Amino acid sequence: MPSADIAALKLLDERLRFLSAWTIHHANHVRESADGLKVGGHQASCASMSALMAALYFHALGPNDRVAVKPHAGPLLHAIHYLLGSQSLEQLQNFRGFGGMQSYPSRTKDRIPVDFSTGSVGLGVAITAFASLVQDYLTAHGMMADEERGRFVALIGDAELDEGNIYECLIECVKHDVRNCWWIVDYNRQSLDATSEDRMFERFDDIFRACDWRTVELRYGKRLSAALAKHPAVAEWLEGLPNADSAALLYQGGAAWRARLEADLGKAARPFLGGLDDEALGALMSDLGGHCLETLVEAFDAARDDVPTLFIAWTVKGFGLPFAGHKDNHAGLMNPTQAHAYRDSLGIAEGAEWEPLAGIGDNARPGVEALLERTRIARDKRPRDFGRVAIPAIAAPAGVEQSTQAAFGRILLDLAKAGGPLADRIVTTSPDVTVSTNLGGWVNQRGLFKRRDMADVFAAAKSRRRRNGPRPARASTSSSASPNPTCS
Repeated sequence: MPSADIAALKLLDERLRFLSAWTIHHANHVRESADGLKVGGHQASCASMSALMAALYFHALGPNDRVAVKPHAGPLLHAIHYLLGSQSLEQLQNFRGFGGMQSYPSRTKDRIPVDFSTGSVGLGVAITAFASLVQDYLTAHGMMADEERGRFVALIGDAELDEGNIYECLIECVKHDVRNCWWIVDYNRQSLDATSEDRMFERFDDIFRACDWRTVELRYGKRLSAALAKHPAVAEWLEGLPNADSAALLYQGGAAWRARLEADLGKAARPFLGGLDDEALGALMSDLGGHCLETLVEAFDAARDDVPTLFIAWTVKGFGLPFAGHKDNHAGLMNPTQAHAYRDSLGIAEGAEWEPLAGIGDNARPGVEALLERTRIARDKRPRDFGRVAIPAIAAPAGVEQSTQAAFGRILLDLAKAGGPLADRIVTTSPDVTVSTNLGGWVNQRGLFKRRDMADVFAAAKSRRRRNGPRPARASTSSSASPNPTCS
């Protein structure tokens, strides 16, 4: 990606972070309130993902790609569509108000294009893998052309990986050879309750690699990576720094980093610290992979194949905000003084907060506008209309009295024998369907879907027996035969 586009992407990242924070601030501190109650919103969760979403929506995504955005990053998604012209100012200003933009991405309630509704943690993650499997089914059955295929992306909070349904889904991914799927972890090492367990990080790698996923760790940005390469002692120290300590230092800033490095490394820290004032040191230590646009663009560009990929992007929760790294920032809100100071630091004039490109200078603005104009996701997403299926007349199963399971199985069997568009669009997903739900006839008629051909061993053996005739009977064995003879 050209350096001019990287520069424009950085400005868009900054603008998204401000717009999401200001939307939440406006709802809590500016908009008229009859009861004075906190409206809420998650400024810190949005701030940790602004660069990730900028790199995706303004560079990596194509018109057929679909994204499940983690619930608390919903305001970022609305800010993106505001910059693209598909979200109104009125909706932003009415965040969490009646008829306004929703707390979490919603396909039914939001007015912007939402690919997947999210809210219950873990469910938005899993649906991307199952959507990819459905895409393979549609392609295999001639209902989707190859050029219509896309990638399915889930943006995940690291604490969301505590949800068990994600790992149930992962097992299904292995069984069915999932592809064209990215799961991107916002690894800010904080949750609602506490900082993340340090030992879990390596486990994620192990689990996903065991399931044939490619794992990509985006730990440091370009500047911090270059600095650590010159100072291996500092690199080793940082690798072993507990999550809780790291979060505290990120919140406290450069002076705290300096004191801790000098206390732990002594003279070995001096070459690294030399020439850096506290502000520069704090900025350098927060240069993590999930905030570095060059790192993100390179990683996404390198994963253009169909291999399922887990990106672990290290971030700072609340990046760029006054409470960055603080353990209690999950639902924290900037007060008016902090919000105004943040606005002023970006060169945004009072009253211009909602201008789409406020604070971006005249020299930089054409590059930003050009990137917005040509970004692939800005084009209308291609409609996916798989047609309408007429429901054929199906006679009620014969018999005076029968269970609903038996009737269901008989109806599906008749449908399978008749064939047609409806039968072609029914896919069994539940385990053990042949016995417990009386669908043995359906499965025997329609088979089980696999992306790759799977030989029917039993049918082949039956055919051989028909061709070759019955096997000759075995001679009787003596009484000394094994008490557990092999079944033939």
